[in-house]
Amino acid sequence: MKELKVLILEDSPAEADFLESFLRQLGCTDIRITTVLKDAVAAYDEELPDICLIDIYLGDKPDGILFAETINEHREQKRPFIFLTSANDNTTFRLAKFTSPYNYLLKPYNPLELQYAIELALSKFKQETVAPPAQAIPQASDTLFIKKGNLLQRIAIDDIRYIEVDGKYSKVVCHTEKFVIQQSLKDLQVQLPAVQFCRVHRNYIVNVKEVTKINVLNNEIFFRDGETLFFSRRYIDEFLQAFKIFK
Repeated sequence: MKELKVLILEDSPAEADFLESFLRQLGCTDIRITTVLKDAVAAYDEELPDICLIDIYLGDKPDGILFAETINEHREQKRPFIFLTSANDNTTFRLAKFTSPYNYLLKPYNPLELQYAIELALSKFKQETVAPPAQAIPQASDTLFIKKGNLLQRIAIDDIRYIEVDGKYSKVVCHTEKFVIQQSLKDLQVQLPAVQFCRVHRNYIVNVKEVTKINVLNNEIFFRDGETLFFSRRYIDEFLQAFKIFK
């Protein structure tokens, strides 16, 4: 890890000191510590680290989540990140999960856990840089075909509830079945009716016909069957334009 460039977002001096000391023991010399979101974003843009270690809550604000979303929006300059947090509630984990972290550690963690988490994150990121070939989905009117094994299975477009990123693939979630395909969300979205399927997060496209409620405070979408997803503030304007809203 001697050549590793690490960016840390941590507002606890004791935690920051521990991380820096531990990383130096591993041989890292290029370490940048930030304590506020603005400085972390500026440091990321200036230095483009190899990996980021992010505390989710700075004070009582989940600024670590916002920083992770900023990293994801860099696209070509995206780098892996690991969440470090003492918050063990389900809401925090779900919010963090939708940013697709490369690992998630609860404090207090031991040094070996952190070392393995960093190594696994770097390995996973390296594998992701080799994208699988795209596999086209032929469309026909209000239905489409999805390859499943050696078969092309016809499904109704209205039967699609949402589509989510699943590692290097995309998962098409229907009412009774799920399909994993080798296409990106971006490629899939252009093949679906724009008035019906809307990007709500870097990891999700939803069928607006399936949405029953939207919590604009908590960024949460409710589906007919009661399942929920979180949407990103980046997509809220485009998402809300799909509905007639009376206030």
